Amino acid sequence: MFKGMATFVGVGFSEKKDPYLAAQEAAKLALYQLHHREISFGILFSTIHFADPRLLEGVSYALGNIKILGCTGAAIITPGGLSNYGVGLMLINSDKIKFGTAAAHDISSKGARASGEDFAHQALKSLSATQRDLALIFSDGLIENGSDLLRGIKDVLGLSFPIFGGSSADNFRFSKTFQYSNAGVFTDSLVGALFSGENFFGIGLRHGWKPLGKPRPITKVKGNVIKSIEGKPAVTIYEDYFGKTRKEIERSITRISIYYPLGLYVPGETEYLLRNSLRIDEDGGLVCQGDATEGAEARIMMGTKDWALEAATQAAVEAKNALGNREIKGAIILESISRNKLLGRLTDKELSRIKEVLGDIPMLGLCTYGEQAPLKSLEHYGETYFHNETVAILTIGEPHARNIIA
Repeated sequence: MFKGMATFVGVGFSEKKDPYLAAQEAAKLALYQLHHREISFGILFSTIHFADPRLLEGVSYALGNIKILGCTGAAIITPGGLSNYGVGLMLINSDKIKFGTAAAHDISSKGARASGEDFAHQALKSLSATQRDLALIFSDGLIENGSDLLRGIKDVLGLSFPIFGGSSADNFRFSKTFQYSNAGVFTDSLVGALFSGENFFGIGLRHGWKPLGKPRPITKVKGNVIKSIEGKPAVTIYEDYFGKTRKEIERSITRISIYYPLGLYVPGETEYLLRNSLRIDEDGGLVCQGDATEGAEARIMMGTKDWALEAATQAAVEAKNALGNREIKGAIILESISRNKLLGRLTDKELSRIKEVLGDIPMLGLCTYGEQAPLKSLEHYGETYFHNETVAILTIGEPHARNIIA
């Protein structure tokens, strides 16, 4: 028999139309993969069609009162491919991973930064362990300044503390996204957990977009709005590049910024931070999901399908290498919906690239409105940022070596 640490992961997926029945089917399949071991923790992802309290009731009926977190996304990623309709559930059994769950609600009225701080304080209290390794978060993807939410968490947990998460999506409806926890189905919220797991986690993140043209200094920022670049209204960077009027840019800014996002240079990092523009304000400022810094250099970025696929391979390699010699037991994949739009039918090829690196392991993923992860792998303790257009991978592992008792 084995003595000591062991981690097991199971994943189930269902496309049944009824949320209650879909949750039950996904739960039973995941539990079967887990060989009916005790459940430590669950991650629940669904497309927007299943955002219903009966989804959680179905999980509870099948599995009892387990700790669970999750959110809605534009599509579900499983080892079998990507589905635009369905429910995915990951179950984790571990005798070494400890965690404390927390939530922050009414973010738009309380403020993103204060909500982030509130979440972190709650999670610390809930964890009740001295060692802290990772924060896993799922937040409302329609909060305009996702960076402030992160800033609040970092105010409490520390600037270089690794945070991994996704911004929930509703498939470009931009109407309402939902977050899941044991307490129910929420919107305008952040749900998450703080883990203590003896560094059992690895993170990889890449996008593959490359800079075009010369770098231009950002000269004025207000929150998540880039007001001016080189002293001119920020939208001018797109007017100049495409030779179009402001009205023309305004009509197609969402589509333009998927294929040509702004890239922000971060000193000391190899990857640019990408920023999608949600809209253009009355002064010609670019309203972004994440923040920007005055004085930072901005460039228009360009993506190709080949570069995006290569980036997925690099992210998987980084997430694998971050575990050192530990065996990979499972993975969570968060992919920007913008990448999904760029790749189209090639999204399954991207998943194949990831599986080539990580192997045939249980994995569950979601297409999101934004990703949160450090720019470097965990062993480097890089700072966590809010990202657009990336693929972010969290690997769950354990050491190869175990003490065996005859």
